[in-house]
Amino acid sequence: MPPAIELHTISKTFTERNWKTFLFKKPRKTQALKDVSLTVEKGEIMGLLGPNGAGKTTLIKILSTLVTADSGKGTICGLPLAESMAIRNKIGMVSTNDRTFYWRLSGLENLDFFATLYNLNGSLKTERIAKALQLTGMVDKADYRFMSYSSGQKQRLSIARAMLADPEVLLMDEATTSLDPIATRKLLNFTRNTLAGKEQKTIIWCTHNLHEAEDICDRVTILHKGEVVYKGTLQDMAETESPDIEQEFTTIVNFFQKSPLVGSGLEFSRDKST
Repeated sequence: MPPAIELHTISKTFTERNWKTFLFKKPRKTQALKDVSLTVEKGEIMGLLGPNGAGKTTLIKILSTLVTADSGKGTICGLPLAESMAIRNKIGMVSTNDRTFYWRLSGLENLDFFATLYNLNGSLKTERIAKALQLTGMVDKADYRFMSYSSGQKQRLSIARAMLADPEVLLMDEATTSLDPIATRKLLNFTRNTLAGKEQKTIIWCTHNLHEAEDICDRVTILHKGEVVYKGTLQDMAETESPDIEQEFTTIVNFFQKSPLVGSGLEFSRDKST
């Protein structure tokens, strides 16, 4: 069975352009990603970790076809990254940006609007909306205005919107950032048990919270300054000489920051005898 996501040596550089660079100096270039390779199996929850500015969101945008990579190649659900329109029918995006909803409309009205943008009509649209509300536990709140929702309810509606297209892959970018601990726990359980479990969705879980990733992810990819510094399970990481997972994360990032092996794609063995 081919992987749900497969990336090979993806790189992306952004160029800062404003009136100062136009008149007085050369544009400043920032390399957001460098030679990132990643494989995610179908039905897997892959954690995408790293400190702020590591390149996580840029990679999510490339996977969602909102940003084009400068070099490298990859496939999503067997489709080349260049086939952006076809890929968008296979993925769903969940983020913390609730400004993409219409606050004066109800949850149901919002979903109806976005379902129309997905070219869903008639009984299929009604069926998809009903299923999305049922899955996310938002049936009883569907007729309430979006502005009246709690942070957790807004996030659940964001997931419901992503589920309208019945995607094979869900991209979840810092999905718990605005949530309180109780809402966070509910979302983690829902993602693991319902989205990945019952619905068998492949999930990219982008976060900078190690404990959150430890709780939900099958494997993780850690980015630092746009480069992959670790791929594997957090359990393997925790079984090293450092018993504290946060300390181990810091050790890995600090080591690779000065190491010539950064970006080599090397997956380190956790055999303590080596």
